[in-house]
Amino acid sequence: MQTFNQARGFQGEDKTVFKSRKEFTGSVFNQLNDAYYTIDLHNNTKATFNELLRVDHRDYPFDAIREALLNAIIHRDYSFSGSISINIYSNRMEIISLGGLVSGLSIEAVMMGASQPRNEKLANLFYRMKLIESYGIGIGKIMSAYKESDIKPIFDHAEGAFRVTLPNMNTSTKALTEAQNKVVEHLKIQNEVARAEIEELLQVGLTRANAIIKEMLEMGIIIKVGNGKNTKYVLTSNDKV
Repeated sequence: MQTFNQARGFQGEDKTVFKSRKEFTGSVFNQLNDAYYTIDLHNNTKATFNELLRVDHRDYPFDAIREALLNAIIHRDYSFSGSISINIYSNRMEIISLGGLVSGLSIEAVMMGASQPRNEKLANLFYRMKLIESYGIGIGKIMSAYKESDIKPIFDHAEGAFRVTLPNMNTSTKALTEAQNKVVEHLKIQNEVARAEIEELLQVGLTRANAIIKEMLEMGIIIKVGNGKNTKYVLTSNDKV
């Protein structure tokens, strides 16, 4: 069974210049291990000093990498002939799995901890091997690994695909703007907010409100709930900022 097609490293923040490429073969477990250790080669260390004490900071938390890889294997759709892709850029890592969300589950439900494994036998096997602890906690563990980071993981889905984006914690240090902070503080009290409310809160027009919302979605600060006139935005997690 081919699970991971390739891990690709790029120079910069897009796919213009290749740095490396690694393909994986063998059993699911061999591919999982090979993928993890290949990522680890790209997981650089940045050192800081607290007086005489040296503190090392990896680009990506081990727990986040582990959970993202496990989720990609357990929840992918093996009826597709393609494989999971791992793309590593200077500022982020993307893990893209085929199959998208299980029918009937929304991204909001997944963020709440709801889980329905697409491959229950595989999930049970991973559970018995103690590779996973329980169903429905993977995304929570990924978010927890970034609780000290100002930029959070992003979870995207489209028909037939699901993408987890892990920001590089040693390069993704963009501080929140005054407008973004106002929205965050408002959401800590009101729990959800509509675009029109953001316009009123910040005293801005439609175009500027949409730009702020887009920035906050891309930074992983908020997620979209609902569609059309019922669209609202909520904080990605209670301990996000």
